[in-house]
Amino acid sequence: MSDVALDFRVLGPTEVTADGLPVPLGGSRPLIVLAGLLLRANTVVPVGELGRWLWPDDQRRSKGALQTYVLRVRRALGDEVTIRTERGGYLLELDENLLDLARFRAHAAAGAEAARDGDLRGAAGRFAAALSEWRGPALQNVHSEALLRDEADQLGEERLRVCEQWADALIALGEHNVVVPELIRLCRENPLRERLHEQLMIALYRSGRQAEALNVYRRIGAVLAEELGLDPGASLQRAHQAILTGEESVETTLDSELTRYRLGAEPLIPRQLPADLRVFSGRQRDLKALHGLVPEALDTERSTSIASIEGMGGIGKTTLAVHFAHEVGDRFPGGQVYLNLRGYGPGEPVEAAAALETMLVSVGVPADRIPADVDGRAATWRTYSAGRRMLILLDNAASTEQIRPLLPGPGCLVLVTSRWQLQALVATHGARRVALEELPDEDAIALLASTIGLDRVVEDPEATERFIRYCGGLPLAIRILAVRTAQFPDLALGEFVRLLEAEQDRLGSFDLADGDETNIRAVFSYSYRALDQRAARMLRLLGLPTGGDFSVPAAAAVAGVDIAEAHEDLAKLASAHLIARSKPGRYQFHDLIRAYAAELSAELDGPEARTAVLDRLLHASLASALNASRLLRSERHYRLVQPERFDGAGLKFGHYEQALDWFDEEAGNLIAAVNIAYRERRYRECWQLAWLLQSYFIVRARLDDWRSVFGVALRAARDLGDRSGEAAILSGLGVACGVARQYEDSIAYLEQVVELQRQVGDRQGEARALYNLTLASQDPDTGWDYGTRALRLIRESNVGAGMEASALQALGDICAQAGRFEQALDFADQALALEAHALPDEARFTLHTKGTALVGLGRGDEGIACMRRAVEMFFAHGELYEAADVLAQLGGIHLRLGDPSSARECWLRSVRVLTELAHPDAEDVRTKLASLVGETVKAE
Repeated sequence: MSDVALDFRVLGPTEVTADGLPVPLGGSRPLIVLAGLLLRANTVVPVGELGRWLWPDDQRRSKGALQTYVLRVRRALGDEVTIRTERGGYLLELDENLLDLARFRAHAAAGAEAARDGDLRGAAGRFAAALSEWRGPALQNVHSEALLRDEADQLGEERLRVCEQWADALIALGEHNVVVPELIRLCRENPLRERLHEQLMIALYRSGRQAEALNVYRRIGAVLAEELGLDPGASLQRAHQAILTGEESVETTLDSELTRYRLGAEPLIPRQLPADLRVFSGRQRDLKALHGLVPEALDTERSTSIASIEGMGGIGKTTLAVHFAHEVGDRFPGGQVYLNLRGYGPGEPVEAAAALETMLVSVGVPADRIPADVDGRAATWRTYSAGRRMLILLDNAASTEQIRPLLPGPGCLVLVTSRWQLQALVATHGARRVALEELPDEDAIALLASTIGLDRVVEDPEATERFIRYCGGLPLAIRILAVRTAQFPDLALGEFVRLLEAEQDRLGSFDLADGDETNIRAVFSYSYRALDQRAARMLRLLGLPTGGDFSVPAAAAVAGVDIAEAHEDLAKLASAHLIARSKPGRYQFHDLIRAYAAELSAELDGPEARTAVLDRLLHASLASALNASRLLRSERHYRLVQPERFDGAGLKFGHYEQALDWFDEEAGNLIAAVNIAYRERRYRECWQLAWLLQSYFIVRARLDDWRSVFGVALRAARDLGDRSGEAAILSGLGVACGVARQYEDSIAYLEQVVELQRQVGDRQGEARALYNLTLASQDPDTGWDYGTRALRLIRESNVGAGMEASALQALGDICAQAGRFEQALDFADQALALEAHALPDEARFTLHTKGTALVGLGRGDEGIACMRRAVEMFFAHGELYEAADVLAQLGGIHLRLGDPSSARECWLRSVRVLTELAHPDAEDVRTKLASLVGETVKAE
């Protein structure tokens, strides 16, 4: 490729051209590698960063694969371009004149220089040349969400800033007819960008189109109010007021910057940063994001760079901001300003006027030069700060409105910390959000070791893990407990953690009794007090259900509000970082915030209010669980749960899969509701909700949860003296033990059920218990006795065709186990005939019985076909254990019939499902597979 003209492009589709013709790179992944190297041209790009752009969900992918893609790019570019392998990464050496991004930035910088020198015509030309490098959205053809997220938005922001500088120059030159059409297009594409709308208003006004200029203001005001709930910013409002009153001149951003160059005041250099921590752990990804803003901030002609560091109280926002500020402080020769805005905490939030006065004094503005009004002070602050390369740390902000007047002029870096999601600051000022999460275990352990010493940490890894888990990975919590631990150097960490876990007041553990800053409860309370009444009430109410996460409908039910109101309240709590979105439509608590919310739930207004909340919670849970259970197991005896008590309170489901998905998501909350109901002595709701959960437990084979929940429910039914409820729960325990192959326990439970049903005179219930005993009995004669008694009672009490078919199928199983295959087939056919009319979807169990009988009669192909059909029906119904069980039997049948390949396929499918369910049968199937492999080896 020698003697050819190369051109490298990322501002639009990413491509390389040689003499105007595209150079093929051989796939989308080499293109990602090339794009990443071009964006960091002449700089080492770490392997980890390239890997994250290539495989965002699996950064452990092979370095060899990356090397292959780099090799492809090298081969495509030939000898004209060098890609060097450096320690930890790759470096693309490139003449920057060959890269459209470098040309764009060079033209933009020259335009800014020309504007400073007063050459507006030259500035406009340079800005136009910079914009001509763009051919569409940056990285348009690059299929890497991670790379686009990291880079494309930032490049688009650069482009918009140059557009604004170009428009300023043309407005100052009076070429309004040239700039207005382009500004109209840009405002249409960026409906929330205030500076573009301000420029359009000024250009229209200066060209005699006052009404149109005012209409622009009305439009953006409506959009800001609707989308963000905000009023236009001060600068936009000033322009509007000037146009409204018909002032002869309206100042543009460029006008104010030219005025700044004539001030000539010698400023002070503030050094106000708080001290950094002696040891700082982790946050490497967040630090990297912050470092990425530094080059942008040092360009004095671009707009202010802003980082919004957000997260819950105690997550380490200020610590990170101060640490980063110390790391880069020497790159900001204009000084570092620090201001605690007291958005959350003791005292009132700092007013804008007071904050601006403090900052102006810090840069040496004489008192007589500080205007009295907020707008005047904000303008003076921008004038004195613009181009000075200052770092401003605005700590503990309450809202974007508190921040907006305090933003400096171009050429500065602003770090904002807040417990609130400052989305408006992102939308209107291009702030980069850095949302902090809990510390990863490795970083949390390093933080603990920095206080109590590495020896104590490494001597008991299990205790260390429990310590971090107790703190929920929250940095402030770790520091507080680490200080407490350090006070007892001779106490083993494991013993300290054991004492912690025994404390009744978990939040009380996190209090050093030395002020609110080291008291977790107080730290959380500041966020709580900042909420409006509705959101605060929602947080208190959510302290009652204590599952892993919760849905919007569940929150609406607990609070007794509609879905729209619940959405609003949850959004406020998420914005305050008191809850987090776990996925669309669902939220979750941090462990310590959940404990705090549980304390707040005790503040509900009197016993009547608490009773009403519990009614809503339990009735919504029962109603939804009833509707879902009916779709999962339609044959169950649902008159037990008295649905008329909570009719209309629950969710409706359209089909089986929807009901099962709901159970999957809500199981943790429903189990928590069972326990809440027992603690609150709501015994009837307790056992009924547990009974409904059985439909889900049996489908998903969640045996441990099943037995645990039913243990609570059994105590509830007995405390209530409800013998029907006691029988229902004992029956469920018997079925659970049967599924777990604990047949003696199963029979013991179910015999109690038979006796209870006789006492209350429930012949249908007695029949069902006898049917379950048929399934649990391992002795064919005993099982036959139970089964025939069950069938007789079912027919006498007119339970229904579905139950009769189940009893016939169970008797068929007993016959098949005893080798009476003709009789087994007859029972199965009788059952199938009943199910064809009553419950066709329930035929899967009977098909299994029929298949077993057919195989026993020597009709292997027919029997296997029946059993495979049953397996697919079990899978379709989400009944994974039943499917795996039949597959295990099929494997044995195939092996006996001389088909080890099919046996292996069945056993592999079975063991995968059983392992996922953590079922004890998995080990038996593994043994069969191992023996099959051994036999295959011997045969070879």
